[in-house]
Amino acid sequence: MSLQTGTQVGVTGKPIIDPRELTIVAFYCEGPLINFQPAILHVEDIRENSEIGIIIDSSENIMPPDDLVRLNEVLNFHFELEGKQVIQDDGHKLGKIADYAVDVDSFYIVKLHIKPTLLQSLTAAEHIIDRSQIKSITDKEVIVRTATVADKQPAAVKRPPMDNPFRKRQAEAIETRESDR
Repeated sequence: MSLQTGTQVGVTGKPIIDPRELTIVAFYCEGPLINFQPAILHVEDIRENSEIGIIIDSSENIMPPDDLVRLNEVLNFHFELEGKQVIQDDGHKLGKIADYAVDVDSFYIVKLHIKPTLLQSLTAAEHIIDRSQIKSITDKEVIVRTATVADKQPAAVKRPPMDNPFRKRQAEAIETRESDR
C-alpha cells in the first residue's frame, strides 16, 4: 500500500535473503502500478507492517535491480533457504528446511522449521531450530550445533509439611493403648 496514493501498489513475492546475516533484505514484487520486471522492494523502504499489508511511501520505492547497487552482491548469491539440507555438527542429518519464522521488525530469520528425513519422520513431525543454534551456512547445507543435555543430578523435590489426619489418629490410638496397660 502506498501512503502517497492510498492504493495498492503491488504484491510482495519471494524474499531476497542475505545468507551472511540470515536476514530478508528485500522482496520481489509485482502489481498493476509496477511496469518493469524484476521489481524489488528493499526492506529499508518499508514504513510499517500492518493488517492491511506492507506500507511504503510510494510506488517509487519499488525499483529494478540495476538501481540497487548494494543489493547486487546478495542477488548474485541466488540464495534459497527452503530446501537446504540441515546437518548437525556431528554429521547427523536432520532433514530439509521446509519453512522459517521471521521477526517482522528486524526481518531476521529467527527459527528454521525442518522437515525430517523419511526415517526420522516416523518418530518426529518437525524440528524447529533457533537462530542461535546455527553454526554455518553454505550453498548446499546449514550446519547446526548438536543438541546436548547437560548431565545434572535431578533436583530434590521439597514437599511442604503435610498435616496427615490419619497419623494423628494412629498416634492417639497408640497412646490410648499404652495408657490402658
